[in-house]
Amino acid sequence: MKRLSASELDGIGLRLDALAIEEEGLRDLVRSQIQEHGFSPPKSEKSRRLEGLEYRFTLSTSTTTEVRDAEVEQIREKCSLALFQKLFVKITKYKLASGATALLAGILPEEAPRSLRQMFAKAVITTEGAPRLRVEKIGVEVPA
Repeated sequence: MKRLSASELDGIGLRLDALAIEEEGLRDLVRSQIQEHGFSPPKSEKSRRLEGLEYRFTLSTSTTTEVRDAEVEQIREKCSLALFQKLFVKITKYKLASGATALLAGILPEEAPRSLRQMFAKAVITTEGAPRLRVEKIGVEVPA
């Protein structure tokens, strides 16, 4: 495969920009159509849907719940244990320690169990994300 010239790369960049603008416009149109004319799919509370002959468009919303430990502690202090346990469950969460992989790559301490590396491999799963292509314009100056 021959290397693309600077002008060919710029042409691809311009085309990708135009496609991104067109895609966002189409997505906005479909979003507004679903919001106005969509129906709720079966067994769904947070989605609306429109269907064509060949395509189905579903607009879903998600929520994130943050539990603030300090506020929960205040509730715990003022509630009975029975009531508190109906509201919250305490969960211990682990985070990988700095230098853990380096420790496992070297000679293990004497007190380490013989199967530590195998146990660690089961406990810590690392997955690689898909490669992302970033395209940006070069030399675009922002007016002062």
